[in-house]
Amino acid sequence: MTPRTQAQNEIYLKHLKYEYRNRGRAFIGMETMAKYSAGSDREAFFQAYYELEVINQKILEHMSKPLGVNYQANWFMRSGLNIFSYVGWRFVSPQQLVDIIIPYIPKLQEMESLANPEHKLFFAYIVTQEQAQLDASRAAKQESWDSGAKVLREFIEKQAKVFKASL
Repeated sequence: MTPRTQAQNEIYLKHLKYEYRNRGRAFIGMETMAKYSAGSDREAFFQAYYELEVINQKILEHMSKPLGVNYQANWFMRSGLNIFSYVGWRFVSPQQLVDIIIPYIPKLQEMESLANPEHKLFFAYIVTQEQAQLDASRAAKQESWDSGAKVLREFIEKQAKVFKASL
């Protein structure tokens, strides 16, 4: 593998830090959305999304030292995410999720292409799980929130087996 240029290294580190913050925010937000959407037509979707973020946190924790990054939301950020999620789960649409995810995947793919060989599988997972979130959001839009939840649960079952085998 050709070493990264200084510019490529800066892009890589920028995307890496963003991904850690993004996963941390998603974990906090989905935890709140799963809790407060209980009993609604969105409950299964947000619960499945939260379960995916639990797996992501375990994987990210496992990789934080080798990659030299970590993210812990401060009180202000955590409070803001909880308030937004408490209210937001009622109004977020599958299309909004699609619109957030689509432009993000190429950044993850770029990060994967710039990763060191020993981290390629980790970044392949990151791209794959984001694609699963996109597929789930599209299923929720085209069919129902439950259809989106089904897509997420299928991905979770597959990845839980892979993750357990790798430990």
